[in-house]
Amino acid sequence: MLDETVIRLTVFRWLQDRDRWNGGIFSGRELNAGIVVEGRNVTLKGQTGIWFPAGFTTPISITTSNQGPYELDDIGPDGLLTYAYRGIDPDHRDNVGLRNAMRTRTPLIYFREVQSHRYQAIWPVIVLEDVQERLCVRAAIDPAYAELRPGLSFSDIAESPLDLRRYAWTQTRHRLHQGAFRELVVSAYEERCAICRLNHPELLDAAHIIPDSDERGTPIVANGLSLCKIHHAAYDQGILGIDADYRVHIREDILLERDGPMLKHGIQELDGSTLIVPRHADERPDRDRLAERYSRFFVA
Repeated sequence: MLDETVIRLTVFRWLQDRDRWNGGIFSGRELNAGIVVEGRNVTLKGQTGIWFPAGFTTPISITTSNQGPYELDDIGPDGLLTYAYRGIDPDHRDNVGLRNAMRTRTPLIYFREVQSHRYQAIWPVIVLEDVQERLCVRAAIDPAYAELRPGLSFSDIAESPLDLRRYAWTQTRHRLHQGAFRELVVSAYEERCAICRLNHPELLDAAHIIPDSDERGTPIVANGLSLCKIHHAAYDQGILGIDADYRVHIREDILLERDGPMLKHGIQELDGSTLIVPRHADERPDRDRLAERYSRFFVA
């Protein structure tokens, strides 16, 4: 019989391998189907939010659904996930499993639904506190919590310097938002680059119009563009700009450059072309944001 720890680590490696090309977003179907570990099928997600594969004594995953009944499931200002018990009985097997995970420091996977039956995977997740009076646990979803200090407890975090807690929250928010942002933006553009129409999602990024380093650079579809990796880099480096009328402009010195077919066909010939935009008006690039970003390109 395979050790739970061996299976868990194998699952983490599988998630990491898949993350390299799917941006950390998984379909409910593949998670429910699971993976085979040395001849044994291990399901990663099931019908309940707290999931035990067959034979496990500690959950392998917790899931937050867009249609779920639990209002508690949320990220607090300290960067910790508050995750609701199953039901109201603290001694329900699922809730006992969460406490076992806390006691043994067993890492879990957090599946967060970002679109219908599409889930962002975050791991490792460490349960830090059991709050029975609120029928929930609190968990760290950023490895910084587990790595900053051996034997870290919730009280350590609560009493840690404010700048440390802000750092942890910033890292957590970035980790959660980026995966969901990419999924929503690329999906809105029907998995195509808005500039060159490339239809290979593994080669697409969600580019921010107003950068996420700016407090106005919110991770919403209207502040994003689905771009292939070369055009994302060109946009960020000021080689190309996009005006409020969705026209592409190539920097003048680049237009005069002579290199090879990649520069000619992949960059220069796009000058004056028009973006493809999402079908739904509320998902199209915000014109005010584009104008602000283009003003910086224009004067560069």
